[in-house]
Amino acid sequence: MYGGKPAMPTASATATVTVTATASATATATSSASAATDSSGGGSGTEGATSDASVGSSGGFKFDIGGDSESAGDTTGGPDYSMCPCGDKLDLIYVLSDDRELWTYDPTFNVFSKVGDLGCPTSDGTFSMGVGRDGKAWIQTTHLDLNQGIYIGDLFELDVINPANCTDPGYNPGANGWIHFGMAFVSESEQNPCDRLYGQHWNGVAGQWSEGPGVGKLGVFDDIALQMNTIGPTNYNGAELTGTGDGRIYAFGGVPDAKLIQFDKANAQAIETIPFGGFPLSNAFAFAFWGGDFYFFTNSVPDGIGTTSKVTHLDYDNSEGKGQVLTTVNQNAPILVVGAGVSTCAPLKPPG
Repeated sequence: MYGGKPAMPTASATATVTVTATASATATATSSASAATDSSGGGSGTEGATSDASVGSSGGFKFDIGGDSESAGDTTGGPDYSMCPCGDKLDLIYVLSDDRELWTYDPTFNVFSKVGDLGCPTSDGTFSMGVGRDGKAWIQTTHLDLNQGIYIGDLFELDVINPANCTDPGYNPGANGWIHFGMAFVSESEQNPCDRLYGQHWNGVAGQWSEGPGVGKLGVFDDIALQMNTIGPTNYNGAELTGTGDGRIYAFGGVPDAKLIQFDKANAQAIETIPFGGFPLSNAFAFAFWGGDFYFFTNSVPDGIGTTSKVTHLDYDNSEGKGQVLTTVNQNAPILVVGAGVSTCAPLKPPG
C-alpha cells in the first residue's frame, strides 16, 4: 500500500521486537534483478539475516494481500475442493512492486522471482493486491485526485501466470464511499474453500495511517455491483489484509507500533490483537499468511526513500518452539513491495 510520501519511523529497523500486535507488509519493487539473481534469497546478499526484527511505527502508504496455491496444505478436514478448485501456480506468495511488476516470494527458500511486467491499461501507480483461487489477481492502483486532494484507487484483474494479461473490469474508483483499501481473498469457512475479496479502508490522505475508535472499516466486495460493501467499523485507517483457506482474516496495521489483528468476517470485531513493540508500519508495507506463519514486507531502512523492502517472519504457530518471535529473514529484497497476495490454496501448515 502506498500513500504518496514516505512515512517517518520512530524506531530503528534493526532493534529487538516485542511481539504484541498485528502487522501488514507492503514494499515497492526496484527490480532490475532477474529471477536468477533472486534465487540466492532476495537481492543484495543478505538472504541469511536472522536478526530479531524491530521497527518504529509510521504512516505507511502501500498495502496488499492475497494469492493462490494449488495445494491448500492439510486437506484432510473435509472441504469439498471441487466446488472452487485451485488454479495453477498458487503455492507461493505473490508480491507487487512499485515498478508495476509481479513477483513471487518462496518462504521455504527465501527467494524472490520475477513473473513479469503488468499489462494493465493505466498509468497509475500500484497500491495493493489480492489473489484468488482461480489464479486471478485483483490489483489496486493509485493516483492523486487533485480535486479532492487525496489518493484514490482503481481496480484491475490479471492472470498471475501472465501479468501482461490485465483487464479493466469496470470498477468506479471511490464506489460506495471506499476511497482506497488493503485487500485479500478469504475462504468462506473451514468446510467451504470458496473465497471472497475483503477490504480494509484507508481515507487516502498522504502520510496519515492512523488508529482510533471507528476510524476505519472492513468490507466485502460485491463482484456484480463492483463495489465494496461495509461490514462494520474498525480501529484502523490504513491496514493490509491477508486470508486463509480455513476462513480466517487478518490485518496488519496500527500506530505508533504495528499490530496483527484477526477480524470476525461477519461483524468486523477484533478476535485477536498482537501488538509488535518497536515494529511500525512503513512508507510501503504488505503481508501474507503462509504455512501457519506471517511474512511482513516493509521498508528496509527507516525513512523508506529509494529503498527496497525487507522480509520479517512471525512464527505465529510456534512451529519452531521459540514462541511467536519476529525475525528478519531477508534485509534486502530486490524490489519495493507495495502489495502481497497469497491465495487460499496456499499451505495452512508448514510444509513437510
